[in-house]
Amino acid sequence: MNKAYLDNVLDNSVHFSEHSCAWKIILPMLLVDKFVLETSDAKLAKLGLQRSDSDVLASLFFNNNVLSPTQLYEAMLFSSGGMTKVLKRLEEKGLISRIPSLDDRRSLLVQLEDKGKILIKTVLLEIAEYQSQLLGMLEEDEKNVIEKAFKKLAYALLVDET
Repeated sequence: MNKAYLDNVLDNSVHFSEHSCAWKIILPMLLVDKFVLETSDAKLAKLGLQRSDSDVLASLFFNNNVLSPTQLYEAMLFSSGGMTKVLKRLEEKGLISRIPSLDDRRSLLVQLEDKGKILIKTVLLEIAEYQSQLLGMLEEDEKNVIEKAFKKLAYALLVDET
């Protein structure tokens, strides 16, 4: 989609009457999301990872490096219906390991290995650099407004289980 097409869609959103404001916000948000994810996926692919792989690694990295499979699934940004397949792939690469739970010897925990920590730090840094460049065109007050608004929307979508 080029700028002229985007402008046509946004300028003609009056067809949605009382919902045109939402359309003018959500459509650009979806486009930004699409481009950020495509760029991130390309960076991941160069490192031999898929989005679900990086999501598992990042979830472990930001949550004390060890989680049960249930906790891991709940901590993930993107859901992975093929969690077993993802865990097997990451284990084969030496990025994670499965260790017995101290609470229940029948269950296995997922642990981030040093090789996985190094890789996910690299991935997160590359993606953060790209995202910083993208957001560099915005003023600080614009970034603050967007951050606050998106956080508010995200929190409204999440289930708080505390």
